[in-house]
Amino acid sequence: MKPVIESVRPEAPAPPGEPRSGGRVFLDSPASLGVALLVAAGFLSTAEEGPLPALAWAAAFLFLAVESDVRRLRIPNWLTFPAFFGALAIGFASAGPAGLGRATAGGAVAFGVLLVPYALGWLGAGDVKAAMVLGALFGREAFLPMFFWMVLVGGCLAIALVVAKGGFGDLLRRWLESAKHSVLLRRPTYFGPAPGSPAAAGLPFALAMGLGATVYQILGAPF
Repeated sequence: MKPVIESVRPEAPAPPGEPRSGGRVFLDSPASLGVALLVAAGFLSTAEEGPLPALAWAAAFLFLAVESDVRRLRIPNWLTFPAFFGALAIGFASAGPAGLGRATAGGAVAFGVLLVPYALGWLGAGDVKAAMVLGALFGREAFLPMFFWMVLVGGCLAIALVVAKGGFGDLLRRWLESAKHSVLLRRPTYFGPAPGSPAAAGLPFALAMGLGATVYQILGAPF
């Protein structure tokens, strides 16, 4: 086993607009629609404050993004680009140039935060652009704690899926080996999952985004 610094997802980031899953289906269409509806409804039901246009836009975007990502492990450009510019327009309509600046700053912070995970192959380009939409809608102050919950929820979901598929033993072994080699080599080292293993199936990060945003609205900032 050769130690490498690589992605939790075994695939390299796909070029913009290309599916990162090679056409694989995570869940079929009826199930993906149901998951997306539950996520969007949960997000709206926990929203206690905030401008209605931004919340409605976020809920609609999350519904479409989750449905696409859960079904095909892909968030397409035809969704992310219009959603991002729509978020900028909502910011401008709500507070003029200051609102536009706030939305732009939120999108820029989201891009900066997810740039490293994308470069390491942990996330796809669609994930980054989807996060920029939420950053533009909620602003940089809200996005960072929101992203914390997204990562936490995403990690729990990923572990739960691996355990459900019987891959917990392999996951634990790889983590222990990675930790041991990181200490011995004095640099971050990670043993990626073998192709076809439960951990190599990937996770629709849009689902983690939607659930993380909902948890943020319930619990607020963790720091």
